[in-house]
Amino acid sequence: MDNYGSVSRSDDGDDASSADAAAGPGNPPQVSSVPGPDPVESGRPIAAASTEHEANLAGPLAIYSVLRVALIAALTAVLAIFMPLIVALIFAIVIQLPLAWILFAGPRRKVNDAIAQRSATRRAERQRLQSALSGEDPPD
Repeated sequence: MDNYGSVSRSDDGDDASSADAAAGPGNPPQVSSVPGPDPVESGRPIAAASTEHEANLAGPLAIYSVLRVALIAALTAVLAIFMPLIVALIFAIVIQLPLAWILFAGPRRKVNDAIAQRSATRRAERQRLQSALSGEDPPD
């Protein structure tokens, strides 16, 4: 890897880092160790933890999005009686903005809470990684 974090390419076109290039058939590649708990040893794989938090956000966000699209469809159907379809669609999009704010306050709060929880989790994970990289003991 060069100074900018890009992976160098070997002559045959495969990605290879300098540690992998030095490793032969009998020598395993050298991996730099970072002080701190190993995510695999701690029993909490990183991919599974991020998927769990994404699922917590995906549900409320999907519900809120479906409600807003349904509101647009209903408003478009009502307005299409009085005006051309494209004009009705444009008006429905504009009208649904304040209506969704009023009608869907509960689902919107759930989405906001899920985003805040995800942000706090990411902030804590970033702080744990920073402390591990600096050599400090991570807070438990």
